[in-house]
Amino acid sequence: MKFTYTRAFPYTPPRPYLDIVLRNGFATTKLIALVDSGADYPIFPSEVARSLDINLSKAPTWPFSGTSGKPQEAKLAELLLTVLRENGSDHAFQEATVKCAFCDDFSLSGVLGQKGFFSTFKTTFHQPDNWFEIDPWDSRLRRD
Repeated sequence: MKFTYTRAFPYTPPRPYLDIVLRNGFATTKLIALVDSGADYPIFPSEVARSLDINLSKAPTWPFSGTSGKPQEAKLAELLLTVLRENGSDHAFQEATVKCAFCDDFSLSGVLGQKGFFSTFKTTFHQPDNWFEIDPWDSRLRRD
């Protein structure tokens, strides 16, 4: 499925952002997330985990760096991720179970990374033309 690069903030270039929904049981939240091949996991601020009623007290810790210029720590948890079509409401694919990281000092709305997103979706960037394509590796996630 084809998606257009978007300008999420004034004075920034268009980038590959997706509207997504994260779900944990009956709790859901809609976010915009940057598709980032340099990120290891999908990562979100810890307040997203709290809004989804995810208990991170016993979750595995993942040390990482790259978003603040200093070592950081995040907690890992599995949840359901849905990619939305460009209209921002219709599901592009079936829900996928992904492992996500949640970090107290992460200031972006969300980043979609290698383990969880790129391992679930084949992604092709057409940067000169400001669009990208994603397609699930597992055909069961396709919506017809």
